[in-house]
Amino acid sequence: MLNPEPSPGPAIASSDGGGSTASGPGTYSATANVLVLDFNPDLSIRHVQPYTLSQNSWEVYIGRFVNPSQDGIFLYDRTTGEARIMSFNKALQLSHYQEIHNLLGNWEVYSGDFTGSGRAQVLLYDPGSGDGQFLAFSRDLSLSSQKSYSGWGKNRVLYTGHFDLPALSIMLYDPTAHQSTFLAFDASLQVTRHYTVQSWDQHWQILVGSFLDRSRCLARGTCTTGDDILVLDRRTGQVRQFVFSFGRQFKIYDNRVQAFLREGAGPQVHLIPVNIPAFSALATLDTSIQHEELY
Repeated sequence: MLNPEPSPGPAIASSDGGGSTASGPGTYSATANVLVLDFNPDLSIRHVQPYTLSQNSWEVYIGRFVNPSQDGIFLYDRTTGEARIMSFNKALQLSHYQEIHNLLGNWEVYSGDFTGSGRAQVLLYDPGSGDGQFLAFSRDLSLSSQKSYSGWGKNRVLYTGHFDLPALSIMLYDPTAHQSTFLAFDASLQVTRHYTVQSWDQHWQILVGSFLDRSRCLARGTCTTGDDILVLDRRTGQVRQFVFSFGRQFKIYDNRVQAFLREGAGPQVHLIPVNIPAFSALATLDTSIQHEELY
């Protein structure tokens, strides 16, 4: 819980709740403006740890930065380009704390496992410039790599999802051009797949997630595992279900070598890697939803 009222003091300080200040970066005796809580099975409070932040402009994001079963906290101040990433022990005392600098820009922040490593990275997208960034972290949450990208397109709406791949991918939706661009990454966060499809105009609201039972279409071989894309037409209330798949990579035999074989030449067999992406509508549902917000 973050109190937006400003508070004097250092970047972060931790109090043990008994009047003394516990060890941690920037230890300082000041009024706490952050409370970190956890709960017992009956939802009674198990631990309360107060912390002090020196700024009231931190944005708070959660991600599995520590390991596949433990979240960390990513704090971002877009006015100064500063970020902090931290994790906590079982008593909610500070376990890891790292500072990240030079993040100036109007970044939108997302988190998820885009590399298939089991731990989350931070994805940044600036709709004003069309630039992107990835921040990847070591086990102590220090910054291990920072990748920058350009040319993703301005004023896109970014969604993350599992589009038939083990790791997360992204969809950049352009309502003006009625297009969506899908990007996938490898373990080093290099773009490995990039496809653009015709999609929806500005009248549609989009949700990405595994919403519907795909058992029947999987049995027929007409869809893939992963996330659905549900789109709501605000004018009619119609909801449509789409799926996108990057496709399975396979290799085809380059039969141009046959001409060389007929002439007695012995070229090396050449296999060409091919991906066959798929984008299709699976279902349509008429509803009365037109003015409500969907989440």
